[in-house]
Amino acid sequence: MTDFTLTRVRYLGMAASIVMMLLSLGFIAAYGLQLSIDFTGGLLLDISIPTLAGASELNALLAPVLPSMSQLTETSSTGQWQLLLPAGQEMINPQLLISQINDQLISHGGIHLSDGATLLQSTAIGPQVGAALYEQGGLALLAASLSIMCYLAVRFEWRLSVAAMASLVHDAVITLGLLALLQVRIDLNVLAGLLAVIGYSLNDSIVIADRLRDVLKAKPNLGIHECTDMAVKATFSRTLITAGTTLFTIGCLLLLGGEALYGFAFTMFVGVLVGTWSSITIASTTQELLGLTPADYQPNQQLMDERP
Repeated sequence: MTDFTLTRVRYLGMAASIVMMLLSLGFIAAYGLQLSIDFTGGLLLDISIPTLAGASELNALLAPVLPSMSQLTETSSTGQWQLLLPAGQEMINPQLLISQINDQLISHGGIHLSDGATLLQSTAIGPQVGAALYEQGGLALLAASLSIMCYLAVRFEWRLSVAAMASLVHDAVITLGLLALLQVRIDLNVLAGLLAVIGYSLNDSIVIADRLRDVLKAKPNLGIHECTDMAVKATFSRTLITAGTTLFTIGCLLLLGGEALYGFAFTMFVGVLVGTWSSITIASTTQELLGLTPADYQPNQQLMDERP
């Protein structure tokens, strides 16, 4: 009864995962991915404004002079801000913009300033560079996924390889869907987080697959559902401990890392959470649907049976 209950939970979890994937694809189609200047090109200005005012207050005051679709964001250093000018606004004169910001601050007041705004650095990223980064990032994700699939097919069995890849696709789609829903800007840090999620998600799937292989070899008379349930239960405590400690660390980074690390920390947090879920509901269930049986891990026994 316990094994049957666990099997039913795994299949219900897989159905829930499919629903979440469809919702995530809907979020991506409806809201779109907010690509950063790293991929779209544009102009990045590092500005010093010595004030303790918050980002919302400062942006509200400077809204009349700031270019459209741009706003100041805080950095990890107090009094230092970044202004992202998207593609098409590269021709704006940074020094003239700084002068207009100073005039706006002086004319309205209300914000204590020890000095005026100062341009620290101006970085221009052309559209060709952004397109190249976008293409290379996609190729990096594809190459990592294909390499993992080939390794798993050789190390274990092709059905387990396909199941692990299905789990990776599930994790990536849901993570991107939440990024689209919450309008988190996708930059190189987020891309690094996605690559890390691929590696972490695979870890739990491999642990369960390795234990499942041992169970299938040791208990050839059991059904695949019972063997999978035994493998999941045997690794469940390890999965919870590993995921819990990792989520605690990433959670601290998410809360205390500041704006610069928010995208990376959010991507990692969601990816680890979803990856732990998918290793049980997707990876361990897909191989059953593909027809994996204990006989697939009994080559010697099959040869003995075929002898006259």
